[in-house]
Amino acid sequence: MTTVRFETDAALGTITLSNPPLNLMSVEMITDLEAAVNEASSAPIRALLIRAEGPHFMGGADVSIFKGVSNAGARAMFARALPAFQRIEDLPIPVVAAAQGLCLAAGLETVLFADIIVAAESARFAQVERHIGTTTLLGGAQRLAERAGAARARQIVFDGAQYSAAQFAEWNIVNHVVPDDELTTFTEKLARNYAAGPTRALGAGKALVRGYLDGGMRAADRLILDVATPLFETADMQHGVTTFLENGTKVIGKIPFQGA
Repeated sequence: MTTVRFETDAALGTITLSNPPLNLMSVEMITDLEAAVNEASSAPIRALLIRAEGPHFMGGADVSIFKGVSNAGARAMFARALPAFQRIEDLPIPVVAAAQGLCLAAGLETVLFADIIVAAESARFAQVERHIGTTTLLGGAQRLAERAGAARARQIVFDGAQYSAAQFAEWNIVNHVVPDDELTTFTEKLARNYAAGPTRALGAGKALVRGYLDGGMRAADRLILDVATPLFETADMQHGVTTFLENGTKVIGKIPFQGA
């Protein structure tokens, strides 16, 4: 892998886009990202951080890969690419994305597959596909609708305009906005906090949210019996309950978990 790399540090995994300054999405990057996600899926990690080298998260796709491509060719390209991104979304662990500079088109779609998006104050976001006569090809429109509502998603996709990190936070697309020089430390601290948490419990919470989004309230309620009640037999929950009963509220946020 030359444009993407995967690394682990204890329980935290990191996928880094490493083709600055714009980290443009190319066929090579799609292949490298697929390989990185495969590594992340099989690694013993408890949280994943997605970041990018250079001044920009991603300026979008390398548009040259679209020139002269037929419908059949495009279907083949994205039928291969989309599952790799979906696997990020489906990981049973918290996924955090850190966005700086330009986060456009495929870049915005990439961070939308994360659970938590952290943006530098100066970051700029957009779905600019309309400007070359296409639309979001990696699930951006629907994931914007999931976070911000249908009307706002249509606006972002139809206008092709750039929006600030503060505006995206107001619309509930971005979770945290931090000073540019604090992005790395903030996101690493946040991701490490998740990695040190009760992994199966966090995964169950993630599954319940997905159950609601996919099937509605009652579907998520039914899922409780499958993903939440089994937590009672985990070492982390039994340890957490015992520690809390013995020490009271003073241990909240301080209980060590093993992810089991």
